[in-house]
Amino acid sequence: MTDVGEIPIIEFLKDKIYLGAYDAAPADTRRRVHFTIDDVLPYNNFHHDFGPLSVAHLYRFAVILHEVLGEEENAGKGVVFYSSTDPRARANAACVLCSYMVLIQSWPPHLALAPVAQAMPPLMPFRDAGYSVADFGITVQDVVYGVWRAKENNLIDIRNFNLDEYEHFEMVENGDLNLIAPHFVAFASPVQDDYNAPLTPAFEQVLDYFSAHDVRLVVRLNSHLYNREEFIKRDIKHIDLIFDDGTCPSMLFVQAFIGAVEGVIKEGGKVAVHCRAGLGRTGCLIGAHLIYTYGFTAQEAIAYMRFLRPGMVVGPQQHWLYLHQNEFREWRRTMTLSRLADDSLAGYSPLIPVEESMLSPRRITSASSPPRTPERSILSSIGSSHNALPVPTPGQPRKSPSPLRVVSHNHSIAGPRASKYNSISSSAADNTTNSDNEDNGRDGNIITMAKSRRNMTEQNIQHEKVIGRQLRVVSNPSPRRRRQFSGVDMPSSPMRRTSRVSSMMPSGVHK
Repeated sequence: MTDVGEIPIIEFLKDKIYLGAYDAAPADTRRRVHFTIDDVLPYNNFHHDFGPLSVAHLYRFAVILHEVLGEEENAGKGVVFYSSTDPRARANAACVLCSYMVLIQSWPPHLALAPVAQAMPPLMPFRDAGYSVADFGITVQDVVYGVWRAKENNLIDIRNFNLDEYEHFEMVENGDLNLIAPHFVAFASPVQDDYNAPLTPAFEQVLDYFSAHDVRLVVRLNSHLYNREEFIKRDIKHIDLIFDDGTCPSMLFVQAFIGAVEGVIKEGGKVAVHCRAGLGRTGCLIGAHLIYTYGFTAQEAIAYMRFLRPGMVVGPQQHWLYLHQNEFREWRRTMTLSRLADDSLAGYSPLIPVEESMLSPRRITSASSPPRTPERSILSSIGSSHNALPVPTPGQPRKSPSPLRVVSHNHSIAGPRASKYNSISSSAADNTTNSDNEDNGRDGNIITMAKSRRNMTEQNIQHEKVIGRQLRVVSNPSPRRRRQFSGVDMPSSPMRRTSRVSSMMPSGVHK
């Protein structure tokens, strides 16, 4: 089923659903009807990233597809979901349709991918949101297997997905947060001009959301931009695992993080994690836990996190997850929770080697603890291990509201069906900011993992020192710049939308 001069049409369900790509909107025929979401549901990029489309895009796509399939005049006709021939648009169209087959039609991933496996031209891989060369690709296959693995582990349920809540809280002015899994919330750092200043509306919404959704622990990965007491006085524990913007955490930090998360999950609560933008460093640690707990591959974890929160994991952090994924999975066998609560982890326990857990607390102290040294020396000895790759870190993506808002209500479904589905509107605004604001130094001590380090074996300590020397790097945060739009064939460049349609069904879809 192909058209001369066009990219071949791909059959998903015979005489039912097809995937196509055209340079111009095709006309409906007696056998086929066509629709596209290129202009209606564009990806809102940070820089040169162009996908994958988010869970909200998929939900709205499913509503539109079901409307087209359910119309009386389309009975017995094949429905062609098409995009432009731009490689980015083709990749997004194929990805959202394959993900739909897995999440809504319950196809196994290999069957959902089979129709596009030999697509010509080949589908373009997705890239990260950083301001650097794209040297790590995420394929449509990675996305499909990522969402499938999440579904199999009950991390996502598209049938009970709350679109209104998702689109409300993803906005910067409403807290910039996303539920990544039933026990994980990723969000951008709240900001206070002064510790005694009134809370911003966004910060208030974050606090209200956490209280309502049983968030019991907040993990801060960036410098102090707010008063942690705002969480603590609401009975939400708070810890700091701070490392430089654009870099990767040490293994000690990962072990401490996973241990604390496991403790919260056992209590039945949620963990909220943030760095400056809630994208890069946040994605490193949440991704490590997804790999450790559910056996995701690094690519699947990155793809799944971007499906829920676009832009997660940036630049060298992608390679870091890839290089350490086998180690994280191996920890299920070789590591266990320490029997000793750690005050620096709000009373939770880090992961430690299994053989170390078999020792009594006294033997652990006498056998593996280095001599007591001043905290300043400990800080200087492990500081270099916080940095993860021997190259300057790329500029980091930022999502923030802009005073220069570009609002457009002209998006519509292209093609002959435009009159029926042309009222879904989209508006946008977004800037990127520079790296973490300077630490104002009034929010207590940064947790340095010194206490946990004294419980590590001498072998692990030496390993950390070697890794620290090999992987030292200087952070190179990006200047403030406005995101460009990488959508296909758009007359202008809309920025991140400030609000979305609030209903569960796109407003442009009518029976």
